[in-house]
Amino acid sequence: MNKPLKAALFSALIFPGAGQLLLKKYISACYFAAFAGVGLYLLFSNLMTRAQKILEQVQSGEVSADLATILALVHQQSDSAAESFSPALIILLVAWLVSVVEAYRIGKKEA
Repeated sequence: MNKPLKAALFSALIFPGAGQLLLKKYISACYFAAFAGVGLYLLFSNLMTRAQKILEQVQSGEVSADLATILALVHQQSDSAAESFSPALIILLVAWLVSVVEAYRIGKKEA
């Protein structure tokens, strides 16, 4: 397998910046991993906030503690939350895509 393809696959399949690490471009690897990490953090913090709200509703007695009611509440929140996930998803996906393209480009330049 040639070096550019291997670097691009590392960035695509492992984590953004992994291909740059393979190519020994440590600073750009840190940038891509940091941007992807920020996107993941925002995504998971949003998910945890929503889960905490549901848990508080169950504990306070506003919502019954049966599975069907909780699932309905989760689906209701996920339908209304699509726009709030978009900044985190955009950050993560852009970091991932640019990392793959950049790893391939750097690998091609070095080959």
